[in-house]
Amino acid sequence: MKKSKKSPVKELKSKVIKSSSTQERVMNLLLYLLEAEKPVPMRKLEALYGGGEQAGEDKRRTIFRHLDILAGYGLEIIRGDKYGIKKKAEYSRTEFSLQESQALYFAAQEAISDVDMRRTIQQKLLQIFHSNKKRQNLLSKRTIDLVEFCDKQINQSKRKYQMRLINYSSANQGTKRDRIVVPVSFSLENLEIYAIDLEDLTKELRPKVFKLDRCEGIEKLKVLAPKELHLQNHQLVRDPFGYLIYDQPLLHLEAYFNLKAMTIFLLHFPYLTDQFQYLDAELDKPFLLKLDVIRVEPIIGVFSVLLNHIRFENSEAFLAAWKVFHQTNVEEGLARLFN
Repeated sequence: MKKSKKSPVKELKSKVIKSSSTQERVMNLLLYLLEAEKPVPMRKLEALYGGGEQAGEDKRRTIFRHLDILAGYGLEIIRGDKYGIKKKAEYSRTEFSLQESQALYFAAQEAISDVDMRRTIQQKLLQIFHSNKKRQNLLSKRTIDLVEFCDKQINQSKRKYQMRLINYSSANQGTKRDRIVVPVSFSLENLEIYAIDLEDLTKELRPKVFKLDRCEGIEKLKVLAPKELHLQNHQLVRDPFGYLIYDQPLLHLEAYFNLKAMTIFLLHFPYLTDQFQYLDAELDKPFLLKLDVIRVEPIIGVFSVLLNHIRFENSEAFLAAWKVFHQTNVEEGLARLFN
């Protein structure tokens, strides 16, 4: 029996990757991404690693780590909804910036009379806009680790435990301290934890919104959530600015913008681009925005500097709430400033 000849090709060992099995899997991932015609979703990468929903094993943490290794070699990794390696030919591709795609979206409303063509073009421009927005907001490795932790320990876990949000920075209270909470749900889209604050049990049993980027870390405690919280009964519905909607009345807003006002407004709230309706080019304010909100604070600061370019209709409750906020917070503050 003849012995198999040893391959003349010398086996290389990585200076970065210590484990030979990890080296093999990283090279396998590299080959897979290079041969893929376009970026692939995470479920396909998990299947490559023998994981995913069907296999009942979460491989995303390993995949993220291996993508970071490839990025460390100078490869430009495409991240977001799908994953891939940016090919050399793509570097010379012409792309629109956030502002350019936004400007073209609204220019199309006035320049293109064919309704079907205009809608098709605007839909593509919206896709470009949101794609660029995601690329500009790439997550840090620390945030990715927190996202994986929250998805597994909050959304996928059948049993709810108390958790400690380490050094959570509160914008409303102006404090930075640990918070003990019981998470109800985690939003992967908004990177927000909806949780009941155990320090406020005497006030309310409703979940609050905790921003993932405002805490330095999360510690899962060994204490289960109190049964009296009835976590399964909470229905989480949010207004356009992220406030949770319960039984409180919504403030209806109908605002008509000219092009200048709308452009400035969307620089502050780009995610509301597709909420605008274009009415008639003959109108002086042809862009209509309709919203139902919980609070006026997120939006009235921008409205205040655009009043000469906006008209309000059917917005009595919203304007009344704005007036109360102005009298309470602005007029008294100005009086103290100038007296």
